This record gives sequence, structure tokens and C-alpha cells, in this order.
Amino acid sequence: MADNAGTEAVFSTSINADQARQETWIQVAGSGHVDLLVNGHIITPAILSLVSGKQLPHLAAPPTPSPSQNRGETQPGVGAKGIEAPAKTTPTASPSQNREETQPEVSAKGSEASAKTSTALFEPPVLSAYDISYWIKKGPNAIVAAVRTDHGPACLFANGFLVRRDGSTARFETDSGWQIGDQPAGNQSAQSHRAVEFGKDGSAPWGYLKQDLARKIDRSGFATLAKSCMVISSTAIAVVAVWLLVSAIAAGRRREPLAYAMSRDALFHGPIAAGLLLLILPNYDLRFPTVWSFQPKFVIGAILALLAIRLLHLWANGRTAFGLKSRMAQLQQTEFRALLPYLLLIAIIALGLGLRYHNLGYMSFDHDEYGLVQKSQGIYTLGIPYNMFAGEVRWATTYEAVPYPLALSGLIFGNSEWAMRLPACVMGTLCIGIIALMGRRLFNWRVGLFAAFVYACMPLNIRWAQNAFYLTQCQFMSMLTIWFFYEAIRVRPLHRSYLTAASAAFCLTYLSWEGSGFLLPAFFIALIVVRWGEWWWLKEFHLYRCLFFMAAVVVAQYCSRTIASIPYLFLGSGLSNVAGPSLFFLTPAYTPMFYIDKLWLSENHVFFTIMIFLGLPFCWAHRGFRYVFTVLVMLWILHTNFLAALSPRYCYYFQPLVILAGTAAAIMLYDRVVSLAYREGNSTVARVAAHATGLAVMTLLFLQSNEWLMKEYSLSSRGDEPGLMTRMNTYRYDYRGAAQYVKSHFQPGDAILPGIPHVFGYYAGMPGDYVLDTLLGTKTGYNQLLAEPRFVDKFAGLPVVRNLTELQEVVSRSHRTWVVFAPYASFEKLSSPSVLDYLDQTGKIEFESYRAKVMLVERAKQPKSIAKTP
Repeated sequence: MADNAGTEAVFSTSINADQARQETWIQVAGSGHVDLLVNGHIITPAILSLVSGKQLPHLAAPPTPSPSQNRGETQPGVGAKGIEAPAKTTPTASPSQNREETQPEVSAKGSEASAKTSTALFEPPVLSAYDISYWIKKGPNAIVAAVRTDHGPACLFANGFLVRRDGSTARFETDSGWQIGDQPAGNQSAQSHRAVEFGKDGSAPWGYLKQDLARKIDRSGFATLAKSCMVISSTAIAVVAVWLLVSAIAAGRRREPLAYAMSRDALFHGPIAAGLLLLILPNYDLRFPTVWSFQPKFVIGAILALLAIRLLHLWANGRTAFGLKSRMAQLQQTEFRALLPYLLLIAIIALGLGLRYHNLGYMSFDHDEYGLVQKSQGIYTLGIPYNMFAGEVRWATTYEAVPYPLALSGLIFGNSEWAMRLPACVMGTLCIGIIALMGRRLFNWRVGLFAAFVYACMPLNIRWAQNAFYLTQCQFMSMLTIWFFYEAIRVRPLHRSYLTAASAAFCLTYLSWEGSGFLLPAFFIALIVVRWGEWWWLKEFHLYRCLFFMAAVVVAQYCSRTIASIPYLFLGSGLSNVAGPSLFFLTPAYTPMFYIDKLWLSENHVFFTIMIFLGLPFCWAHRGFRYVFTVLVMLWILHTNFLAALSPRYCYYFQPLVILAGTAAAIMLYDRVVSLAYREGNSTVARVAAHATGLAVMTLLFLQSNEWLMKEYSLSSRGDEPGLMTRMNTYRYDYRGAAQYVKSHFQPGDAILPGIPHVFGYYAGMPGDYVLDTLLGTKTGYNQLLAEPRFVDKFAGLPVVRNLTELQEVVSRSHRTWVVFAPYASFEKLSSPSVLDYLDQTGKIEFESYRAKVMLVERAKQPKSIAKTP
């Protein structure tokens, strides 16, 4: 600390480095706000925030530690972190923790209570680590730390090390050699500007400091931006200069037009650029360092390759090597060429079926799946999907078309995970063929086959094809609808058969999930864009007949939902309350970036999105690309702005359009590069460079679309948050394991509180007794037919425990109480703090699996009464 023990002080020192950007680490802690600078560059934010500092005092100190600040509210880099204060403090604790010294205005009674509870009023110092290698230069380096506090002397503790070339480390730390002021060395008297050393880590007054792991440092300053722009500009200028110079020399030596040499030399850049993009992929794989591809050997190798490939100008000629052109002409005249796309499609479909069928019944049902399975069983009796609620038949008001394939599969193969997921597996496999044929009709066979291959191997599509929920069926029917509608509008007059088929497919899509109704306005805009400036289709009477039929289905579905909900009293809200489109963009919950993160920038879609917008200026003239892009963008806009519910699964039914549009853009750009080689003079080296570029881009698209070779999890905008069903080998919720454990340990007189009662009843073979929902966070119905009319859950009709008193009554009446937390995160959201505290004090976790826990609560033993003699 400073020799005058002031509340503000600046400490500085100097360290010597052997080279620029030598690996250097430092960790600092202070009694207040700490600003750290290295060679004049600020490492921690200079903005002070009272929110991230102290806690306000209370009139009476509670027996528990004061709540700590949320880390998200703390300014990054500040050397204090919200943690719980220890139960007791010693007189040698940090000055920031002394209550009497810092709050003299607190009453004596409050001080006495504080002394008893020893509750820390301020957050204790925390060692925050920083990697400062980026700012280290060769020779002496100035390290300056400014400490500000308003409740005691400004104190600083710091230590760090430099990594030498031989692997050894040179350590440094705060001691009496540090200076007071921002000049680590000068002509002033060192004695009068020396810091006062009074303790190290582990000794008074610091004690053993908690450590905070190193966080990513923001280097987005003006100097960094300017330096990056200069590097990019100079690199671009150098590449263009070399391109023009080499082209001029090659044109002069070969006595050919300069345009030919420039086109050929430009094509030589393609394989190098595509190869560098492939090298960048490991940076987003968590198994590789984040700067793996920026090693000097790769950079130098790329520069040498870019220079060496120019030697191919010497072998440029117009002849086709090995008679390749004549052999391709012969191949085109054979029948095998006509059969080859279909053979490849069959192989891709077989691959997709194998990937989807593998471990089809391994995971347990989730609550959405089994909800539809329950409704499908009603088809055997009444011919419609339904379940019983409050003693009456409640027919399905959403996903109406999904239970029928489930009922058919259950009738043939029985009721099991494998049988109920088989329809989704089949539809997910057939969707591969639909995407291939749709790509062939809108573009060509290459687009269709490659898009189908990507779709067959993408983890998102494989995972949903192994789930019995509505998504795969809705996607299957929506792809048919989008394809048929394009076939109807691509000719004049409108093709009536395709228009009728599109209308029927839309009705099945809408009855699979009513959110797909946004297809109608998307089709209207797409029709205008595809037939720009043409209005003859307004006179097509069959178009209005089909529109009337689809509108009748939509209105009937709305009426069915309204009528089914009238006889029941429900408390709370759920997704079923989102009955249709609304002005969601006017509400506080509006999140315009949601589907950008979950669709456009999802980890397997990033490069497809880049290709879509990169190829947009070149591909817009193509009618098929305009159609796919318009439908995709319109559905994204409609879901973002007019659907008052957000979920990654809501955009799944049109997700293949991202693959199809990205593949089409990539292959059309591929064709443009090849055509450039033909315009250059049709030399062999130019064609090889063009095809190498195109194949490298297609390889790049395929590698990042799945995780079979590379796991580019951090490529997405939210790589640290796994998306819903986006990764293989992840287990959602182990309802099966939790239910079977309770079943095997159940004893007469026990009470069971399952988290998802209908799934628990299926796996345990016995119903639960109550459902715990003390915050009434879910939609809850009222059953007047019970002996004691009360609110019940919507899945199995079990009575709802609404508060701590009712929970204690259930526990007291039962021998033992089993509380099933599956899914565990939902339990914490739907339970009040008092209930959570009660279960934490009285319960014991007996079983734990994938996002599922089972807690056993024993009934409190009553003390035995002993008769006493007078």
C-alpha cells in the first residue's frame, strides 16, 4: 500500500522481456477497484461501477451471509467478484471486510449483531488473472495498477510470471521494489516513492485469496482496429500487385491477351484460399487451440504456395490431358449416366436410414413425445386422438395429424420407444429423397444430391428423426408443400394438379403444427417475386378454390381449439394460448436476434448462410434460387415478428431451405469459376484450379455441417450453449431411469411426486400421487369431480401441491415421499424458494442421471411420550 495509507494509490513496476509478445501472465487483487495498465494499454475497464462493488448495509444483520452480486453484473476485469462471505472473519481479514470501521453510522445494536454474525459487508478481494502477452514488448515493460477504495487504505497484491525461451519461468510480485506513481523508474528518490510491503498471499491481511480464472480480454480499441485494417489493406494491395505483375509477365512471354493471363492467375488463388478456409475450421473445434491455424508454418506455407503455383503458367495450354474430354463425351452417351444420379440417391437414402435407425429406441420418451403417444391410443376407440380430463373426452387441439402414424405403428409393432419413433424415422428418411428431387427440379442433380447428402448426415436432422414429436412429420409435409407449389407456379397457366397437391400437403402440414400456417403469406410473396411484373395468375379460378379449401381447414382448427377449451377452467398460460399470429414485435419480449442465432448462425448452418448471402448477387437471376430464398426469408421474418413464442424447433420445418439455398449458391459459384477457366482459353491448369476450388468449397460445407470429423461447436454465435437436438451423443432426460428406480424402491404407504406424471406412469407402471407446482408456473386445470375439488396437472390429472403447507401435509401423511426431479431445471423454476429450502433441509438425493434426480423425504419421527408419575 501507499506510505500515506490513502484511499487512492497508483503502483508501478517494470519487467524485462526477451522478445515481443512473450508469454506473460499476471493476477491482481485489491482492496477496491483496480485498473491495470501494461505499457499504457488498459487491461481492466476504467469505468467504475458502484453496482459491482459493495453491498448496502442492513438495519439488522441476518444470520446468513449477504447475497453476492451476479457475475453478469460485474464489470469484466475488475478485481472483485461476487462470492459468499465466510461465516466468521478474523481480525486480520481484509480491511474491506471490517464492518465497524467502514460503517460508523450503524447503531451500536446493529454493530453488536454484526459482531455476532460476522457478516462481511463488502466483497472480499479476488485474484483475477490476465494474459498480457499481447502488449509485451522486448526490453523493459511498465506495469501500472491504480487502486481506488472509499472504505480503507488502497492496497494491491499482484504476482505473475514470464515464460522464457527454454521453458523456464521468471516470476515477479508486489514487494517493496514497486513504486508509488505511474513511473516505474525515474530520477526521483526511490525511498520516498517506494510502496509499503505488509503481507503476501496466505498471510495477514489478505489471507488465502480466492482465484478467478483468466477471462477473454477485449482488444477492440481504436489502435487494434486501425492496425487490423492496415494489415488487411496491405495484404490485399500486395496480392493484387503480384497478380497484375505476374499476369503481365506471363502474357508477355506467352504472347497472349492480358485478360487470359489475368483470369488464369486469378483462378490460381482459388485453391489456396479454399485451403486456408479449411485450415481455419480446427480453430472452432474445442479439441484444438483457438489459434491452431495461425501457426507460422501454415502462414509461410500459404505464401510459398501462392508464389509457387504461378509456375503453372509455363504449362498452360488448350489441350485436354489424357483425352479426358473425349472420354466424358462417351460417358454422356451411355445409359449409365442417366442411372447414376438415382443410384447415388439410393445410396444416400440408405446411409440416412442407417444413421436414423441406429439406437432408435435407446433414449427414454420425453414428455412431448409421450403426450402424443397417449393421444394416439384414443384413435383405437373413438377414431380421433384424445385424452380424458375431468371425466370428459378432450380431443387433440394441436398436432391433430401426428397421432395417426403413431397409432398405425403401435397397432402393428406395439407400444414401445422403437415403434413410436419408427414413423418419424421413415419420414425423416423420405425427406432426404424429397430434398434431392426438389433440388433437381429447381436447380440440377448436383444441387439435389449434395443437399440430400448434407441433410442425411446433419446431427440436427438425425436427432429429430429419432423423436416421435411432430417436427419430422411437419418438415416432411412442408417440404412437399413448398416443392409442389413451385411446380404449380413455374408454368403458365398454373399447373392445377400440383396446385391441388400443394393445397392438400399444406393442410396436413398445418394439422401437424399450426405455426406452419405462415407458409401461406410466404407463398404469396414468393409468387410475386417469381412472377415479377406478371399478374395473369390473379385470374386463375383454381387458385381461389384451393385457397378457400385451405382457409376452411384453418378456420375449422381454430374453432376446434376454442370449443375444446370452453368446458374447463384453467389457471396460468402455456404454448396453447398462442392461438395464432400477433403483433409480437410490439411486446417487451420481442427478440429479433433469436432465429438469427438458432437458424442462420447455428453451428451447422454458418457456412451455408455465408454462401447464401455471398452468392445472392450472382444467383438472384435464377428463378429457383429466388423462390427458395424468398420463402426462407419470409418465414424467418414472420416467425420473428408475428409469433409470440420463441423456440428453436419452430423454425425446423423450413430448415432444409437453408441447406438447399446454400448448396445452390455454392454450386452456381462453382460453375462460374469453371466458366471463367473456359473463357481464359480452356487450358488444363486453369480447369484443374477451378475444379479444385469448387471441390474444396463443397468439402468445407460438408465438414462443418456435421460432427463426424470436426466438432466446430464454437462456430455458432452461441457455441458455449448447445442448441436443442443439435449434437450427437447427448441424452435429453432420463425419465426411464428415475421412474424405474422409484418403482424398485417403492414401499406401501409411500407418496410419489413425479415431475412429468404421464411419462412416470408409463415407465413405473403406477401413477404418482401429487404434482409439485408451488409457483403455478404451468397451465393448471380444475377438476370438480374429485372428492376434494382442486387444481390438477394437465398431463395425468394428479392433484397439484401449491405451497409449502400442502407439501408438509403430504410428507406428514406418508411413510416416505419420493420427489422426482425430471427435468431438474424445470423443478427449480416451478418451485418457490421456501419449498426448495425445505426439500434441501429434509430430503436426500437417492438417484441422479441425465437431467434427472430422485429425492427421498423421510417423515419426521415424533418423540415418544413417557408417562410420568405425580
